[in-house]
Amino acid sequence: MLKVGLIVNPYAGSGGRIGLKGSDNIRVENPEIPSRVERFLRSVGDFSFYVPKGKMGESYFLKINKKRVIIDAGGDNSSSDDTVKSSEILSEIVDIIVFVGGDGTARDVAKGLKRDIPILGVPGGVKMHSGVFASSPETAGFLISLFSLNEAKIKKAEILDVDEDEYRKGKYVTKLFAIATTIDYQGVTVPSKEEIRTEEEDLQGIAEEVIANIRDAYYIMGPGYTVKFIERKLGYSTSFLSTDLFNGKKLIKENVSYSDLLQITGELFVIVSPIGGQGFLFGRGNQEIGPEVLRRSGKNNIIVVASKQKIEKLNCLWIDTGDVEVDKMLRGVYKVIIGYNEYYAIQTCSMTLE
Repeated sequence: MLKVGLIVNPYAGSGGRIGLKGSDNIRVENPEIPSRVERFLRSVGDFSFYVPKGKMGESYFLKINKKRVIIDAGGDNSSSDDTVKSSEILSEIVDIIVFVGGDGTARDVAKGLKRDIPILGVPGGVKMHSGVFASSPETAGFLISLFSLNEAKIKKAEILDVDEDEYRKGKYVTKLFAIATTIDYQGVTVPSKEEIRTEEEDLQGIAEEVIANIRDAYYIMGPGYTVKFIERKLGYSTSFLSTDLFNGKKLIKENVSYSDLLQITGELFVIVSPIGGQGFLFGRGNQEIGPEVLRRSGKNNIIVVASKQKIEKLNCLWIDTGDVEVDKMLRGVYKVIIGYNEYYAIQTCSMTLE
């Protein structure tokens, strides 16, 4: 029987909903982590799991009855050192290590490996620029099942991370920390983030198209260079990474949190640009735009903007809001604004290997 190691970082992603753009050094448990672990465990087959103590693994099996062995590592009040130690122990006894967290967790898992075995991330962080993450907890579960049947592809992927202090200032300084072995099937392991250069002329056309159609309503402006260019054309200079709230063409609040956005009453639009190379529309770097906000806006009020260079490199758009029902609601085809009166149709990716 396949031996699967599972390491959970209960603090991963805690900065996402509150607009901090990362969770390094934030000692607050993310209340959404248990549901992501549960989604993974319910979608994966009945294998032998090897897990650290407490909230790093053991605790989640009290609700889901699967065979598990508790290793001598981890606990409730865990640190990155606990992740490294857990990886060290697990890498010598299991066939693959699954971890729940973000880029920082991926770094720690890779650092602890005593031998070259595959690792696979269940997305639970804020950034997740590395290429070792499944697109959702469910696809991670399916991938492990396929791996047990020798049907998953073994490949090498980058583990990237950024300096969060610089990142919060709007400076995207990324560093390659490791090349790890991971698994994939039909592209459901998401590639590492890629920076796409966009000509200002293209951005000018996108901004003109968006601004010409702004109504008397609320507009959530997501992070990223393309959306911030639109804001600059409206006369505002905000952080490259912030999610901002507008009423028509007027800025109401910069760098909003999820709780801020939940206070909105009235017609609501969301303007976002997918992540270059990865294609995530929601769930990577814009967790402030959470599932309840998107449920209120609805799919038809989501305005997607991107340069032609960026969108043509993507096969589809990924959505991972944290709520499976909202993810399903947002599936379909999006008409992406790529210039003045220019559009590009692209569909969402399948959420599972169906």
